[in-house]
Amino acid sequence: MTATHDIVVVGGGSNSLTAAAYMAKAGKSVLVLEKNDHVGGGAVSTEVAPGFIHDPHATGLMTCFSSPALRNDELGLFSKFGLEFIEWEAAFTTLFDDGSILVSSKDIDATAASIAQFSEKDAEAYRQLGRRCVTLAPLLSMGMANPPMPFNRFMELLGGSALGDEVVRSLYISAYDIICSYFESTEVRLHHLKWIGEAMENPEANGTGILVFNLFALVHANGAFAVKGGTQQLSNKLAQAIEHFGGTVRTNAQVTRVIVSGGRATGVELADGETIMARKAVLASIHPWLLGDLIPEVDPRIAKEAREVRLSNHGAVNQQISLSVEPIYIGANDPILKKSMVVEYMPRGDFEGMRKIYDGYKYGEVPHGHFNPLTIINSYIDKTRVPKPENCALYLYHFAPMKLKDGGLSAWEDLRDEYGEYVWDAFKSYTTNITDEHILGRLIETPLDHHRHSASMQNGDIFGIGTAGGQILGRRPTPALANYRVPGIGGLYLTGPFMHPGGTVTLGGRPTAMVMCTDMGINFNSVFHL
Repeated sequence: MTATHDIVVVGGGSNSLTAAAYMAKAGKSVLVLEKNDHVGGGAVSTEVAPGFIHDPHATGLMTCFSSPALRNDELGLFSKFGLEFIEWEAAFTTLFDDGSILVSSKDIDATAASIAQFSEKDAEAYRQLGRRCVTLAPLLSMGMANPPMPFNRFMELLGGSALGDEVVRSLYISAYDIICSYFESTEVRLHHLKWIGEAMENPEANGTGILVFNLFALVHANGAFAVKGGTQQLSNKLAQAIEHFGGTVRTNAQVTRVIVSGGRATGVELADGETIMARKAVLASIHPWLLGDLIPEVDPRIAKEAREVRLSNHGAVNQQISLSVEPIYIGANDPILKKSMVVEYMPRGDFEGMRKIYDGYKYGEVPHGHFNPLTIINSYIDKTRVPKPENCALYLYHFAPMKLKDGGLSAWEDLRDEYGEYVWDAFKSYTTNITDEHILGRLIETPLDHHRHSASMQNGDIFGIGTAGGQILGRRPTPALANYRVPGIGGLYLTGPFMHPGGTVTLGGRPTAMVMCTDMGINFNSVFHL
């Protein structure tokens, strides 16, 4: 007998789980189907050595705190299911190779004081820009938690004020242009441009200017957090919420086809041939590149436009390393290095070198001589992640080309360990005590591994698709698909990092659920706290 549910959800990533939880709360019978043996997509955790909990993908969280799903506890993740977050004192810090540091704290004046070490003029410029960005935070937060407004409407809303006009202009110029116009110090420029590169775009690409305003607003209005016990806990709590509201979550269930009948999505077919029917809707996390393959009934023009969506400029190699001891850093080993979510490591004067590597990534080149790692060590503030207080659960990360110049994506199979060693050696040079003998366990994942882990990460793009101006808001992933519906196929809805509001953990299924509730005539007040 074929099973039937109101809503069948394809994929169990954090966006899909969020949308599914809202629809279950709305009283619909919901079934989530996840191909892996665990839910979460990129919001997962793994044990690399006994007792060491690592987050191999999403680990430092900021953007999700813009969502009422957390801010207003709309799904009861805190009050009903015991989700816990721990806040960092600072969002990101740069440790330069001479031991000097630059800290971006939640407090604007504290950040400016750190900048003043390098330039008093830049410190004052930061105070002014930081305060202006904080005034934008409510608008940006509202935009991330709701369906995207039409691009032209967004432009009209921002226009008419000096700040609004500057934000509109930022959609057409680069982050590099903006940062260099505000700041004169090489160190301040390095610090911010490297962080903006974490959006997986070349900071010199036109359309990345908006990332400056997003970054500053997030740092000073949201703050930076870790999930107590690992990011997997967030995904698990979302799954618990679905089940609490009457839904079902199935793992090891790979969907190979969305069934379309009479111009509507009516069910799915699994890899083993099982079919499951949907009375109301199919909610799917389908990468734009795969939309026409998984659903041949999609209008060929729409499928072609989706297939032409641009991926990010670069990918990443992530390492999870279980260490017997915590690092002691060069310089003064400032305590703030253990209170910062992200620490970036860079040569103090290598501005031109940092600029050039982004072009190299685009052409598949390995950045020999310019390895500038990033670390997140959640075990500094969350001792549940390590078996002993002195242990360290290290997240070591570095940008990388998605497709290598010689051999493409598949060539990462042979370069994985070598690239990992380059990054590991670079990190060790910023410490005074860490050696290979301190390693108790290690996991290295390349763009090839990311591609295999999730169909949302085509070619290892951890943001789903590119995030420059042409692929945000009502143009993400394409204008035709940006409202989470697929034209010509009723009852089919989309969610995922390639949809608005974009990559990172955003709990971006909320706006999809809002569209579904609208179409189904569900009272918003019964589902959302508006």
